[in-house]
Amino acid sequence: MKKNLFFMGIAAAAMLASCSNDETMDMPQSKTKAISFTNAFVNNGTRSIVDPSFKKETLGSFAVYGFTQNGQIFDGTTVTSSDNGNSWTYTPQQFWVKDNQYAFAAIAPANTTVANETLEGASTTDYKVGMTVSFTNDGATDLLHASADPVDANDNFMASPIPVSFNFYHQLAKVKFSFANNVGEPYNIEVTDVKITNAKKSGTLTINSEKQNAWSEVTDPSLELDFGAVGNSQDVAEAIEHNGEGETYYEKLMIPTESSESYNVTFTVKLLNGTVPMGTYNHTATISNVELELGYCYDFKATLTSDNIVVDPNDPDAQLKPIVFEVTNIEDWNKENQDQTVNIPTVGE
Repeated sequence: MKKNLFFMGIAAAAMLASCSNDETMDMPQSKTKAISFTNAFVNNGTRSIVDPSFKKETLGSFAVYGFTQNGQIFDGTTVTSSDNGNSWTYTPQQFWVKDNQYAFAAIAPANTTVANETLEGASTTDYKVGMTVSFTNDGATDLLHASADPVDANDNFMASPIPVSFNFYHQLAKVKFSFANNVGEPYNIEVTDVKITNAKKSGTLTINSEKQNAWSEVTDPSLELDFGAVGNSQDVAEAIEHNGEGETYYEKLMIPTESSESYNVTFTVKLLNGTVPMGTYNHTATISNVELELGYCYDFKATLTSDNIVVDPNDPDAQLKPIVFEVTNIEDWNKENQDQTVNIPTVGE
């Protein structure tokens, strides 16, 4: 029985989520002694139809964790913006104190569960705020982390303090699907109901100075991710013409996992001869041997052909068969009429 007629591969194996940064901001100087936050910059992902990623303009708020050499002074303080990320405020306001050394980190969304915050490192040359982040994924909520440069509040700094600048990085993997129509002319296809049915729902992100941010305890495969149809609508597909391609309406966010994990994919394909419906087929496929890394975008591409578009578990040989024409015979001319002479009248007769 032919069970694997459908081919799933990675079209663009992985693209860095920071590949399309094109925003720049000037960091203003401040002569006040208040600790302020500015330039909350988010590394953007690739462009999509519906992209769930936070951007500077849509971030809205984040939580700050901060230490001096003597202990913690910010414990998840919410910093908000009411002008699309151009300025940020928090309460109660804190102030720079001379001869202290500071380290800051931030997490978004601001209500994310954070525990075990610690100041790691021996001095401002290597200070870092460590923590563990517990996260429940819904496929549409981005998770960001930022670590600011440590600050030594010496005489030079206190003469002209500057705001704390955060450059946020995505901590999840972003996924979409694209489909190519190689069935042949004159066939178009429509793809709907693209889903991953066993995505990971929760995990723990560990942030420390010993290694890069790392995920663990990613064990709950109960999350279903609905990528919608291929085209500019969630439910209504746009026809993909011969040799054409299309991508899903939604991109979704996934908790990073090792290559040992596999994911179940389902989708429905309608075959059309031009605009005439010819058949509808439900597909199931598996994504395996792919490591989902934090901060990367993945485009899983399916190529549909005449050999794999039809899936019928009751008839494994039901794939498309070419319509063939042949000449079986050429009849003789009508013998009764072949010797007849027809006189054509001339003009005037």
